[in-house]
Order: sequence, then structure tokens, then C-alpha cells
Amino acid sequence: MPDTNPLLQAWDLPPWSEVRTEHLVPAITAIITDNRQVIAETILSQSVLPNWDDLVLAIDEIDARLNEALGIIQILSMAKHNDTAWNTAAAACNDAGAQYRSERLSNRPLFEAYRRLANSSIALNFDEPRKAALAKILRKFQLSGIELPLAQREKLARLNLDIDRLEELFLIHLKNANAAWTKHVDDVAVLEGLYPTVKNRLRHLAKEAGHEGWLIPLDENTCQQIMRYAENRALREEYFVAYSTRASDQGPHADEFDNDPVLTLLLSLRHQKAELLGFDNFAQLRLATAAAESTDQVRRFLRRQVTLNTPSLARDTKELQAFALERGLSEVHAWDHEFLAEQLRHHRFPDALKNLRDYFPLDGTLRRFCLFCERLFGIRILEQAEFSRWHNDVRLFEISEHGQTIGHIYLDPYHRKEAPDYAWTGTLRNRRRNAEGRVALPIADLHCNFTPGVDGHPCLLEHQDLRVLFHEWGHCLQHVLTSSPHHNLSGISQLGRDTAEFAGQVFEQWCLSREFLLWLGAHHQSGERLTEARVDAALAALDTQTSRQAALLLTGAMFDFEVHRSQGDGRSTQQVFEDVQQEVPHVQLPSYCRFANSFDYMVTGYAASVYAYTWSGVLAIEAFKRFRQDWVFNAQTGRAFREAFFSPGDSRSLLTALEAFLDRPIAEDLFAFSSETVTR
Repeated sequence: MPDTNPLLQAWDLPPWSEVRTEHLVPAITAIITDNRQVIAETILSQSVLPNWDDLVLAIDEIDARLNEALGIIQILSMAKHNDTAWNTAAAACNDAGAQYRSERLSNRPLFEAYRRLANSSIALNFDEPRKAALAKILRKFQLSGIELPLAQREKLARLNLDIDRLEELFLIHLKNANAAWTKHVDDVAVLEGLYPTVKNRLRHLAKEAGHEGWLIPLDENTCQQIMRYAENRALREEYFVAYSTRASDQGPHADEFDNDPVLTLLLSLRHQKAELLGFDNFAQLRLATAAAESTDQVRRFLRRQVTLNTPSLARDTKELQAFALERGLSEVHAWDHEFLAEQLRHHRFPDALKNLRDYFPLDGTLRRFCLFCERLFGIRILEQAEFSRWHNDVRLFEISEHGQTIGHIYLDPYHRKEAPDYAWTGTLRNRRRNAEGRVALPIADLHCNFTPGVDGHPCLLEHQDLRVLFHEWGHCLQHVLTSSPHHNLSGISQLGRDTAEFAGQVFEQWCLSREFLLWLGAHHQSGERLTEARVDAALAALDTQTSRQAALLLTGAMFDFEVHRSQGDGRSTQQVFEDVQQEVPHVQLPSYCRFANSFDYMVTGYAASVYAYTWSGVLAIEAFKRFRQDWVFNAQTGRAFREAFFSPGDSRSLLTALEAFLDRPIAEDLFAFSSETVTR
């Protein structure tokens, strides 16, 4: 009798609505059992004369099958967060998957088969992508400790398990800290300055909780709205204190969900892992798969960016203080900066930003953006009406070329309390070609954090929302437009962080293009287009008072890198953060702030890699110079971009691809690396 478990069936698109709790553990157990059998058979047949199809492609297939099943479970877990039985089963599946992956990467005979293939006469005739894929497989084995003595491999396995659990605990503490704080408001005057759609959402949250009035939650989306638009200074201060002390020994829930002990132990274990693998520190270990060459290079780069940003930061700070004095504020506090900066923009460029979001409704913006991508890359993007989904808000886009489907993108656009409190892109399937020549099509899933429309109002996007949408869509297109047939080269999850963020950063540049915004914007009610004067004023306003945000991003990147590089020097995480703050002028935060305790980049795959945003941003600006020169709608340039960065996957370095796209060497001073000695 055939097994009807949907997770064990072949599918073109995931069977979201068919998966039940009882399917999870049996499916993952069966897949892992099958995988072990395939690995055992592969070792027997490939130990002497290994070949590409029967070794590399065979193992790629079973790796993909497990990854895709676990990916479905991960996405569905967001929609079933209150289902205890589901959560228990999902946790068991994740644990089994982690144990299996550790076991697979510890399989010495399998590693030897790959190495024998790499050293064979057959491999001499492999093309460069095959060589890159095989080298990447071997490097992954080596970074897993495959060549360590048995006792050290066992210690590494324990470290990895403990690290995973601590990362999960960090996120649990943060989630609980977020949920523990809310503010109930009876008087709408307290919310003066917030957009009507935001007030409507807060009223809806209060109603859901059984209250009259408005309920303010603690999340990133709401924080941005309060800090930038709330005229009530006391509200901004109260919210800032709650937000900046989450999961710490400070603030309204001091010591309840403190992440400091978790992070302290986590950093220590990561450092031990790095030393076991022969690296000086965890930051150095992370660079083993990155474009950056050394920890000193990254530190010089970040400090150089601080130096470049400091003059404008000094001017902006002085200007903001003068503006505050005009409004009767003798001192500008941390909870005043964003609000005053927004007020200054409106003062200097009256009406430039007022109701700008009315010209960027989600539906219309997405429709025109897809049309732009079609023209730029020579593809078709068709939204599907009927498909299985994990939430009613989810949308599906089919990407095709020359009449043939080449991939799919799921879009989950709105903020929900059960979902991560940020925008992100995941990958459900990497493109790959099996031994019979059959191609598995790539699938990306895009999760945004937008405020849904309520009471008949559409979702309207602020300019920052546009940047988020474009950034994440850039990731998705990079994932689905690859032509690489190799499982470990084709997916964006396979890229180093300083390469993975590049496409998203390039796509953000279109949001800063005068020509593009003139074409994109259309009023959600009247269809009225933005004028040239309005766009010019808006871009000028958006370019006002930006240096502080840049400095805060650099502070986070420097802290992340330094706390992993300097582990063991006797400083606490808070001391490292305070030392980093001293290197970035004009952004001193209050002493009670516990930045590290809620800095989720530390536990969501970006540890010692947050610098990648700034690094790739520099390269993205360089790449976009060609679009500005050729015209931002130039299809020929778009095809060249696709060919340089999307098609090859991870088979060549970002710098090599950039030089090919620009048809010139990268300027030696692009990163402005100095030869100065880096000291603490």
C-alpha cells in the first residue's frame, strides 16, 4: 500500500495544506533512514573509482530531499505556533535532522570518496563549476572537523549541539521579552503623529486582547513607527527604554529573560569550536567561507567606514541639536533622534514626504516592480491564483522564460506576532540537475514585516518598506534565476554572507533612483503620478540626517565582529560594546541599553558576519554605477547583470563577477584599506 504522507511524495510545489502533525516525525524518520542506506551503498560502490553522477549527484539528491522536507516544516511552524503537539513533533524533526547532518559530515569513508574523486584523472577534465562544487563539499567536511582525532571530533559534535541549543534559547528569551511588554492606551491623543493605519492596527490589537482603546506591542515594526512619528515624548522614552533593555538585567522586565549568561556561554563555545578547527577565533573561522581575506582586513574596512561617515555625522548632530533648541529642547536624547530627524526633513522639504506612502500601495507597487524585473531580465512573472499555502495572506509568483517555468517565489507580506520580527528570505529548493538530466526548479520564500491594511485601507509602503521589499526580492531573483545545475552552488543559502547580501543591496539602489521612482509611484486612489519636483524633494529629504543610522549599523557590525574576534580577553559583552561605542563618535547610547541581549543577528546565521551589509553595500554602489550610466531601465545591462551575478551561482567570487560586469578592474582604493596596525 503506497505511503500517503505528503512529505514523502514528489511535489513541484510544497503541499502546505495537506501536512498534518502526524506526518512530521514519520516522514523525517523515513527520509533519514533512506539517506543512511543510500550513503552506505554509495560508499561501497564509490570507494575505489568514484564518479560524479553516482557520488556527487546521488548524495545531492538525498541532501535536498531532507532539506526540503525540513524547510516545509519550518515555514508551517510559524502558522502553527500555538499547536503544542505540532511544536513537539517539529522540534523532534529538527533535532533528528541536526543529528543526521552531524553524522553525515563525520563520515570519513564518504569524505575519502569525495577526496579520491577530486584527486582523480577524471576530475582534471571537470569544468570550473564542477571543480568549485567539489572543492566546496570537501571544505565543508574539513570545517566540520572530519580530519580531527576522534576525541576532538566528539568534542566538536557536543559543542555544535550546545551552540544550537543556546542560539535557540537566546531567541526564546527574546520572544518572551517582546511578549511580556505591552502598553494600553485609552486616549488617542497619546498616539498623535502616528499614521491612521498604524493607529487602526493598534486598535485592532487591543480589540483582539479584549480591551478598548489601543494596544502598543514591542516589536521592530512598531518601534520604528513610535520612534519616528510619535509626538508624545514620554511615550517615545518609555518605548525606547523597554525596547533597548529587552532580555536583559535592565528595564521593566529586568532579569526575567536575561540573555547575557546565554550569550556569554555561546561566545565561549564558538571560540572553543574555532580553536578546535585550527583558527584563532570564531571571526577567523567565519571568514573561511567569505570573500574577505582576514580579520584585520575587515576591521580596517569597518574603521575606515566610520572615518568616512564621521564628518557628516558631526554636521548632522550639530544641525539636529540646533533644530531641537528652536523647539525648546535643550538636550537631545536617544528617543528624540529619529523623531527630530523626521521633523527636520519635513521642515526643510515641506510636504516632500507627506503622504508619500499613498503612491506606493503594496499591490500596485509589486505589479509594476514585477513588470520592471520582466523587462530587465527577460523573464515573465505571473501571480498564481490557486495554490496551496500556509496562510491566507501568502502569494505565489511563477517565474518563466521562453515559455518554460524556471522557478517560484512565495511572498508572505505582513507582520504577524508568530513570525520572526524582521523581513527575510528563505529557500525551499535549490536548482539542481540529477543524473538523468531532470531539473528541480528553485523555490524562494520572501517574508516581509509590513503593516496590513485594515478597515478597507490598502497596505501602503513607506520608502524604507520599498527598500526592504526590493532588497528581499533581489535575493529571491538571485535564487531563481541561476542557471547552475549544482545543488551546493545554485542557492543563495550557499553563498558567504558578504556575497549573499550583494544582490539585495543592488536592488535597493533603484529605490534611490529619480527616474525609477517617477515610473514606479502611482497614487492608490487617483492613479496620479509623482512629479519630478516631488521626487527630487523626497530624495533630498530622505538623504537628510542619514549618518546616525549609518553609524549605528557600523556600531552593530563592529561589535559583532569584535566580540567574536576578541573572545577570551577578559571583557564582558557589555564592555566590548561600550569600547566599540567609543570608536564611533556622536552615538553614545544610555548606560542601561543592552544592545547585545536583543541583537538577533548573533544567533540567526550572521555571527561575525554583520559587516557583510556594509561590505556588500560598497560593492553594490559600485555595480549600480553602470546602471546609472547606461540608464536604470537598460535591458542589455540587466542581462549582463544577470549573467555576471545570478547565472553562475557560487562558482566564482563576487569581486571577479563585479569586474566582469563593469568590464574593468576594481579600483584598488574602493575599500580604502589602510596599512595601519589594528589594535584594541
